[in-house]
Amino acid sequence: MPAFRFMRSVIRPVVRYYNHPRIVQHENMPVTGPCFIFANHSSNFDPFLINYEMTGEPTTGVMTRYQFFKTLPRLFMSSAGVIPTSKYVPEPEVIRSVMKMLERNRMILIFPEGGRRWDGRPKPLIEATIKLFRKMNVPVHPVQIHGSYLSWPRWADHPRRNRMDIRWLPPLHPGHFDDYDSFSRACHNAIAIDENDPPEPVLPYAARKPAAGIQRILYRCPETGVQNAVYSPDGIQLLSRRAPEFRLLMNACSELEDGSGRKAHVTEIFDRINDMPLYRDYRNIVIPDTPCTVNRISDEHRLQNPRHAHIRLTTSHIEIRWGSDRRRLPVEDIQFISIEKNHKLMLTTSGDTFLITLGKRSALQWQLYIRRLQSGEQAVKTHEGVF
Repeated sequence: MPAFRFMRSVIRPVVRYYNHPRIVQHENMPVTGPCFIFANHSSNFDPFLINYEMTGEPTTGVMTRYQFFKTLPRLFMSSAGVIPTSKYVPEPEVIRSVMKMLERNRMILIFPEGGRRWDGRPKPLIEATIKLFRKMNVPVHPVQIHGSYLSWPRWADHPRRNRMDIRWLPPLHPGHFDDYDSFSRACHNAIAIDENDPPEPVLPYAARKPAAGIQRILYRCPETGVQNAVYSPDGIQLLSRRAPEFRLLMNACSELEDGSGRKAHVTEIFDRINDMPLYRDYRNIVIPDTPCTVNRISDEHRLQNPRHAHIRLTTSHIEIRWGSDRRRLPVEDIQFISIEKNHKLMLTTSGDTFLITLGKRSALQWQLYIRRLQSGEQAVKTHEGVF
């Protein structure tokens, strides 16, 4: 309760200032548990938005373990009953903690897409989460958060001001479904909203440098395929260092406009980039040397040995170099890949977990390229100028 009072007295005014939340279908909002609550997830403010009108009892939930690495956030999360977990990694102790919370009649908030959306479009739900919903056989409350993505895209440096609609849908009761597949589809359909086309009242109306950070999602030039070529000199224009004809302006809604007045979403250019083949040079390098900071995560889930390093991706392995030391991680040995915040890459093998801070370079590119190589995609040989 002290953590809940802190949230309401300090964080709630910030959320009100930026987002002016409005609760829709308030009658579907639970006031106590045991139950699950799940929603689409694009902004760091989403948990606070869901708790915005919960005056009597806060939710607990499951949150990425990265948030527990620092002392103050760890104390705050622990006091609120938040359960730490690693993205996409099976952890039986997390299931046991959830069961204990349900026994205490808690409302448990989970984002089953496994992390914030990068482009505002629906992501596949983590199957283990949906199975947990069904196994516990308690009410499952879907929530649609309209305006979350455009209020602060994951790739962006700055938030925008808008109004949020927090839409509580009727609860789903697992026992009312004939089988797992029909229940899973109902969960997916409940939050399968494209946040690039929200209701007009929630569109952002003010933004400071809306294009700042665009290189985190547009990691290649859509005209030439050159990596790290797209940038914004003033937070409004989008330019390419390798294609002078590529000139766009971004507004507060992340819409891009060219000189002819045609508008497009960032997702259209993002899709063009992802449709391009993987390129490699004569040394089989796919992503060249990138400065970074590397931390090993201990068995007790603590950061260890921060080192300034360089990292590169080849067609067969990830190579990390610091000083005269070198570590190679075969691509096929990477079991789990996740992105923390918008610039930290978490890599898990059978024996180690590394947290790699990439700064201004695109962690999303690394995640997508590693997965493409793991799927068997062959990189196309090209000249070094593409890097």
